[in-house]
Amino acid sequence: MADKDKSRLPVYFPPKMKEELREMSEQTGLSQTQLVVMATHSLIENYKLHGGGIFIQLIKKNKE
Repeated sequence: MADKDKSRLPVYFPPKMKEELREMSEQTGLSQTQLVVMATHSLIENYKLHGGGIFIQLIKKNKE
């Protein structure tokens, strides 16, 4: 993908999540950006296959 085809999106993480992402990056050898992009690809494909129901568990967890 050419640089002109890329766009930036500021994303803000809670400090604990940011630290966990940093640790995962160190453990896997992948950059934090690579991990976020892969997770986003996975989210989009999962949403295409299963719809909004994929968020139910996350919403329940955040309310606890």
